[in-house]
Amino acid sequence: MKQFLQNLLVRALCTLLVGILLIVFNADIARWIVILSGIVFIIPGAVALVSYLRRDPENRQIMLYPILGAGSILFGLVQIIWPTLFLAAIMYILAGLLLVMAATQMYTLWDIQRKGVRLHPSYYIVPVIQLAVGLYIILADSYEEAAKVAGLPVILLGCGFIAYALLELWTIYMLRSSSKDIVPMP
Repeated sequence: MKQFLQNLLVRALCTLLVGILLIVFNADIARWIVILSGIVFIIPGAVALVSYLRRDPENRQIMLYPILGAGSILFGLVQIIWPTLFLAAIMYILAGLLLVMAATQMYTLWDIQRKGVRLHPSYYIVPVIQLAVGLYIILADSYEEAAKVAGLPVILLGCGFIAYALLELWTIYMLRSSSKDIVPMP
């Protein structure tokens, strides 16, 4: 149970930090995420290309490493130079992450109930709201209209992440305070 609570705490604190950053830097954060992912593509591409070129020319075989490495570097450079091309994709990826987090929270609540802790039905409100926000961002008419309203998708994602983190922290508090009431399941 101690490991479970530690995992909940780490997950909650990381999510809280990401949510706060998304709200505070809503205009720039998506662009920086794209640029950072471009850097992440460049690094393994450069490693693959350099490791292929360091081989002895006699031992080099026809391999995909230089092609894949060059393609990865090129893709990373495009992301760094033109991050706006990938901003809509990042919003959909983050909204998908919010949907996964809502499903995870619902599963965690179900698992807690299964272990014998009684939960009030209102405890499920936050995951349902997170689910609704993720679906709104994914199903919005167009990303451009939503982005015109001061980074609304990023703000909504940040609020959803913060709500998730606060609910996880509340879960830790609830489990610690009621750990003596937990009835083990046979």
